[in-house]
Amino acid sequence: TVSVLYWCSHPLQTPPLPNMTVRIVPKKTRDDVYRFLFTEGVICCKKDRLTKWEGRLDGRKFSAPVHHVWVLLRSMKSRNLVKEQFAWRHFYWFLNDEGVEYLRKQLSLPDTVVPNSQKSTKEGAEREFEKRPPRP
Repeated sequence: TVSVLYWCSHPLQTPPLPNMTVRIVPKKTRDDVYRFLFTEGVICCKKDRLTKWEGRLDGRKFSAPVHHVWVLLRSMKSRNLVKEQFAWRHFYWFLNDEGVEYLRKQLSLPDTVVPNSQKSTKEGAEREFEKRPPRP
């Protein structure tokens, strides 16, 4: 209580930042991040502890603190469920086959559901591209 009174008595000073080392992630946040990762197959997250990560699934927008996303995906990385790539102040996590199986169990999904990154492309779109006339 002494520190709270101290900060209240000095209005020009800003209060300390919240503790970013807390590793407890709420179930709703965990489920949202896992569902997004399974649907898209990849997550991109900026390396800035003070921002929020935002995702959109089925028209529903949600956000989570960046450090919660880091904690979840670093845990998955330590179990070799995702591949981590870092470039230009952004983390990229790619889901692999073991991660797909793990998330199917966590989210209670059937074996027929696959991430968007693993869906096969339509051959018609590739054939239309090949039919294009060559450049002059």
